[in-house]
Amino acid sequence: MGVEDKDFIMRQIKQLGEGLGTFLGKEDVDKILSFGEDAEKEIEDSSLEKKMSSDRIAEKNKTKPK
Repeated sequence: MGVEDKDFIMRQIKQLGEGLGTFLGKEDVDKILSFGEDAEKEIEDSSLEKKMSSDRIAEKNKTKPK
């Protein structure tokens, strides 16, 4: 890719960023930037919940009279 192509792409990205800036407020940008962190936390919470659930089931099976 030539230098001119890279310059064009960078200009397009800059214009896109400026355009989004006119529509989005600071709170919206913060939400977008923290989206990855929120999704990661949900995955961790889900994994922890599954592990706790399987631990409870295993404990019930151990204490179940035969």
